[in-house]
Amino acid sequence: MIAQEQVYSTLVPWLGTGFLSKSLGLCGQIGMMLFGFRAQRDSLALLSQRVDNLLFLSVRDHTQGRLALLMDNGQLIRLRVNDFSLMADELLYLLFEQMEKNPYHQAVIREYSMRSGSLSALRALYLLYHDLQSADENETLRRVITTCHEPWRFKHWIDSVT
Repeated sequence: MIAQEQVYSTLVPWLGTGFLSKSLGLCGQIGMMLFGFRAQRDSLALLSQRVDNLLFLSVRDHTQGRLALLMDNGQLIRLRVNDFSLMADELLYLLFEQMEKNPYHQAVIREYSMRSGSLSALRALYLLYHDLQSADENETLRRVITTCHEPWRFKHWIDSVT
């Protein structure tokens, strides 16, 4: 189960507690979308797009189209359309953490990472499937992550592999 609280904590840095406290149903809805995913029948790309659209429409409706939210530090920020796809990608990691660690799911995540460039998929392969890959594969993943993505997106977890 992907708890509403996990979704909430993932989205707080992006959307702030002001918006999210008024949109608790949104976090529950996203949690259910993620929890309902089945690798044998569903597409990660479609799921990501659905989460992206739900986030965008929720913020757009809440802000009357301005896409500007007051953050917890008092700063007013204007979200870009690309921010919603980054949020959806971050939320996919919650799903990847819940998936059984087996070669089938590894292959599904690997294929998605190659087609989408998803940092969360790369993160899952690097952190969660580390033991199912060779040292060379893990080093390649690290190199792709650190050269293709901005450091603020990976610096807090890249060195946590034991």
